[in-house]
Amino acid sequence: MPPPPPKKGLKATVHKVFILDAQGGYAGEYSPDEGCMVEFGQFLAAVPKDGLADGQTIFLAEWRATAINGDRMSLVVISKGQLGPEEVGWAKAALVAAEAQLTQPVTDETPVSLPGPDKAVMENLASALQKREAAVAEREQTTKDAEARSVTAWNDYRQQFENELATLRQRMAEAEKERDLVARELEAERGRMRAETQTIAQPAKIPLTPAPPQVDPKVDAMRAQTEKDRKYLQKYALDLLAREEKAQQLELASEAVHEKLVAAEKEIESLRVKLAEAITQASKPTPEMDAQRRELDMRVRILQDKAMDLLAREEKLRERETKLRELMKQIS
Repeated sequence: MPPPPPKKGLKATVHKVFILDAQGGYAGEYSPDEGCMVEFGQFLAAVPKDGLADGQTIFLAEWRATAINGDRMSLVVISKGQLGPEEVGWAKAALVAAEAQLTQPVTDETPVSLPGPDKAVMENLASALQKREAAVAEREQTTKDAEARSVTAWNDYRQQFENELATLRQRMAEAEKERDLVARELEAERGRMRAETQTIAQPAKIPLTPAPPQVDPKVDAMRAQTEKDRKYLQKYALDLLAREEKAQQLELASEAVHEKLVAAEKEIESLRVKLAEAITQASKPTPEMDAQRRELDMRVRILQDKAMDLLAREEKLRERETKLRELMKQIS
């Protein structure tokens, strides 16, 4: 086998190599990079109808697939970056050397024999199918877990919303009770003020008597009582003014409670709109879930195609064995 090409000026990085048999069927793969997600089915889907010539490259998204054809085997190199002439030449030489080691040349001394089933190829294909099936099952489980987490998150969000809504309703009920209480107190205070105002507006009638020529002690006492009553009425009027101011404050408090109720109603309406939007969004599948489902469907189709290809190859091998037995019977 020739030495590998020099590493100076590397133009590409090899991430996976597909091995094909003489008929172009899948015979195995080698993955230097386990993170490379390119599958053989994706490569087959991108191959043009005329096939790939030796050294021809096609694009698979960010990857490049370069065909290197030999006499009895072929390689498909998945890389990032364009393979240079040195890399292609080295891979070609390695393929020729591998063919020389894996196949026996036909000479006059060796009898002609039809190729039998390659056990290693069959094992590689079965292993690849098992790996793909495990990968698909893992992705399905990941999708189920993601859906379960989405349902749990949605239930938590809905429960939180219902709790907040119940709290707001309780606050509204308490605010309404407080508003009714303030209104009753205000009405009672106004009634008392009206009654007291009417009482003040109707002063007691003092009988008019002609002034005696001399100062009567009773008159002095009456004057003193009148002065005392006047001061009391002044004080009472100031008290009424203070109570009127308190009534105004109660009215302002009632208006503030009303504003709180209006704000709470607006907040409830906003939460209802958010809940409707959340329900609408939850009913629609997310782009990530659609992409995962499409990828799972594609992988399942690839797995089915490879399984059908395996069955077809097994059928061809049986036909070859039958022909070989008939040929051996004719020779014997």
